[in-house]
Amino acid sequence: MRPHDCSQVTAKENILRLRADATSVLLRCRQCTIQVWLKVFWGSSARFSLQGVTHQVVTFSFQFLKMGCANSTPAPQAKDEIVQLQFEEADGSKNYRTSKGSAVPADQALTILKEGNSRYVASKAPSATLQSRRQALSDDGQLPLVAVLSCADSRCPVENIFSLAAGDVFVCRNAGNTVAQAEGSVVASMEYCMQNLKTQLLVVMGHTKCGALKGAVASIPAADATEQKQDASVLENYLVALTPAAKQAKADLPQAPVQEVEERAIRINVKNTMGKILEVSEPLRQMVDAGRIKVEGAIYDITTGKVEFIGGPPAPAPLSVRTGKSASVPGPEALATLKAGNARYAGGHAPAATPKGRIQALSSDGQLPMAAVLGCADSRCPVELMFGVAPGDIFVCRNAGNAIAKAEASVVASMEYCMAHLKTKLLVVLGHTKCGALNGALASIPAADAPPKANASVLEQYLVALTPA
Repeated sequence: MRPHDCSQVTAKENILRLRADATSVLLRCRQCTIQVWLKVFWGSSARFSLQGVTHQVVTFSFQFLKMGCANSTPAPQAKDEIVQLQFEEADGSKNYRTSKGSAVPADQALTILKEGNSRYVASKAPSATLQSRRQALSDDGQLPLVAVLSCADSRCPVENIFSLAAGDVFVCRNAGNTVAQAEGSVVASMEYCMQNLKTQLLVVMGHTKCGALKGAVASIPAADATEQKQDASVLENYLVALTPAAKQAKADLPQAPVQEVEERAIRINVKNTMGKILEVSEPLRQMVDAGRIKVEGAIYDITTGKVEFIGGPPAPAPLSVRTGKSASVPGPEALATLKAGNARYAGGHAPAATPKGRIQALSSDGQLPMAAVLGCADSRCPVELMFGVAPGDIFVCRNAGNAIAKAEASVVASMEYCMAHLKTKLLVVLGHTKCGALNGALASIPAADAPPKANASVLEQYLVALTPA
């Protein structure tokens, strides 16, 4: 490093005017990374050159408030227009974090976020983004120190809140900072960042006065309605998907004003989102279990600018799986469960992931389905998906027309087995609109009224058997 003289920092050919307001100007020496805040005492006008363009400014006497470069300690305060100081020439590109570097440990990254937020709260100006940084990131790739899922709210600019620069943070944002509907783009993005970019800290950040959670609290009646709104917008369904956090908040604060319930829901939603990410993503779950990454929740106060870190995801609840060792589900309870699941399906909600523990428990301890269903073979009628149930929940037979018109032994025997041996208390026969089998039965009425056809196919005979309906 070759030292150079910044004593003429006020000379017009040696300064860059980065920003200004009524009381101060931020200058940077062209030859190093010094940034100097100058207290301004306005005087006569003068001109200086910035990137080949002549600008008119006001001459001033000034006091150095902060001064220093990337390779020196801050200089002492001074009060002269010409200051004799020596600084090292900085090669900024060597200080940028790129994919050629080493990953930042999670605890160190968290400390950087806290320190950056403290600067933001103190209204300290961020550093300018230099072309050398952009070039280094373009040439060598990114190595973000943190991945953040935050709200789309315009009052929550992630890089600003943490005083971060280009290349520092990998960001996903949506209304409510959530994966309530198992959003694949968000989870996939986080998997990419943690697996491929070597990032070790994942932060889910909510914020005070969040409109999405306010909407979720207001949507509790719609979520509890017996009949789902048929023409609900995507937004309405999305808010309904956020209501578990709202319902829990309301249960925690039954007598509280609605604003307190909303703020409580914001915190619960952050916890729920962290848990949901790990529930949906096996790679991230394995990385957390192995101690390779850390997941942290945060709440940003849009009034003060301060970020409160609230800890990691909730401990996973013990896996509850209905198996052959469990008690039977009463018929009315099973029916209510099917109705609630169908409401979620009709509302466009994605089904939950199936944990490996469930599959293993059903394999080792046997099944105890809460309902037996005879449905149609039609591909548009996926029974388990239509009722939002998991493996082990329902015992299913399907055929064209959901019928036993010819006393099909396999169907009846299957239902007998389920009700008698698996202790199931509810049997459902499920038809559907625009059923091809019943349309065929209507068309087969003339054949049913005629003498039997000698070479009739099995299908033709089956459709004739359905004609009584």
